[in-house]
Amino acid sequence: MAARVETRAASGALSTDALRRYALVGVWVAVVVAVGVAVALPDQLEDALIGVVAVGGTILTFIQPLVGVPLLLLAVPFGSRASTTDASTGTTSTTTTTTGTDTAVGAAELVIALLTLAWLARGARRRELNIQAGPIVVAIVAMVVLAAVSIGYALDATSAIKETLKWLELLLALLIVVDLVRDPSSARWVIAAMLVAGAAEAAYGAMQFFTDSGPAAFDLQGVLRAFGHFDQPNPFAGYLTTIVPLAVCMVLCRANPAAFRWLALGASALMMVGIGLSQSRGAWLGAGVAAACLMLAWSRFTRRLLVPCALGGALLLALAVTGALPATITDRLSQAIAYFGVFDVRTVEVTSDNWAVVERMAHWQAGWYMFLDHPWLGVGAGNYAQAYPAYYVSSWVEPLGHAHNYYINMLAELGVVGGGLLLTLLALIYRQLGGVLVRSEAQSGTFWRAVLAGVFGGLVVFCVHNLFDSLFVHSVNIQIGVLLGLGLAATRYLTAARSAT
Repeated sequence: MAARVETRAASGALSTDALRRYALVGVWVAVVVAVGVAVALPDQLEDALIGVVAVGGTILTFIQPLVGVPLLLLAVPFGSRASTTDASTGTTSTTTTTTGTDTAVGAAELVIALLTLAWLARGARRRELNIQAGPIVVAIVAMVVLAAVSIGYALDATSAIKETLKWLELLLALLIVVDLVRDPSSARWVIAAMLVAGAAEAAYGAMQFFTDSGPAAFDLQGVLRAFGHFDQPNPFAGYLTTIVPLAVCMVLCRANPAAFRWLALGASALMMVGIGLSQSRGAWLGAGVAAACLMLAWSRFTRRLLVPCALGGALLLALAVTGALPATITDRLSQAIAYFGVFDVRTVEVTSDNWAVVERMAHWQAGWYMFLDHPWLGVGAGNYAQAYPAYYVSSWVEPLGHAHNYYINMLAELGVVGGGLLLTLLALIYRQLGGVLVRSEAQSGTFWRAVLAGVFGGLVVFCVHNLFDSLFVHSVNIQIGVLLGLGLAATRYLTAARSAT
């Protein structure tokens, strides 16, 4: 009799768990569909829907601030709309964007302000505010202070304020996530929102590619490069690639529920498609370097896998040299080699084949000349475009908003002090996160180590991609803050678990 009761109880629990898993999958599928439908709605209906979500989200965020984090992550890609030109019809639709040096306030800025207020109100109610102050936080605070100081001498104070707020937003996102993420369930809530946002943005980019909906300037050998809501293919791909390592790690982590792993798998597939359709060499390179770094850090077995991977890379190179690969791929690979060349654009004849590389180098040179003229504190945060007319090279008179290399851009805007602070911050991040990742090899099957590995990979992508572009646009700085918050939360739990054993 007792055995029958136990069997029924176990069966009931099993069915309940199964129903819960199916319900969770259904909810996330509905969320992805809802985001896709919202993007496709006419402007008036979309604005009404956004208004309803904003009111509901505000109320729920003040009840539980963790609810506001998914809204924040969705606002990163969808918080502004781009100005695009249809390649086939020539029609143009102009809307607000937050990329480049535009000073408009986007949805992500509003949501981070709301989330900060809700987080502070929660701390006041509980009479405690958990702020994790460590070397990384101190370095980011120093960046905020330096950018704020530059407002006083910048050509355009408004742009300097905007850039200062980017660093402040990154800091706030980090502090809030570290405080709110206290267990795997809350971490999965944040990660799931990031995956849904990335998957929906990738799907939107794929729609642009297959319907040829975009500017003719994005056509490459007869096909349109996907660019999403980011105005350009490169930041679109960079945004997606910073999420992919975390998504893949969530798929491979057996400590995750099956429904969550399926969500991560679907999001990974969609984002990889989006990255491929963007044809962004910087994103491809960043993904490759991140994969190599994670294989080095994860375990002895993955380190051994680097040997066949290196052989595969050599085979791919041989196929490219012999012309066995499709022409589109071969051309992009051969052009990628030019990424690493440094030359004086005044000595190069511009052609349709080398246009992108020469344009990028022209902005590198202009940024370098700004640094040489203002070596200590630069021209002011966010003021690259404002100073550009005095430093442009040859016929490249049009500023693109940044130097197409974030490190040169930092030297140009905040001088050697800003560049030194940036390198110090990155060194602290990799020392803390990478050190814990390597030392926790015995915990390779745990959820928190998978989170840390995914965050580490995303930050590697961010740093590599910034060699050829700037990902400090379109509120991606907020996503980097969320990633850092997840990474610091993971190091906290992994270190505690290691100390307890």
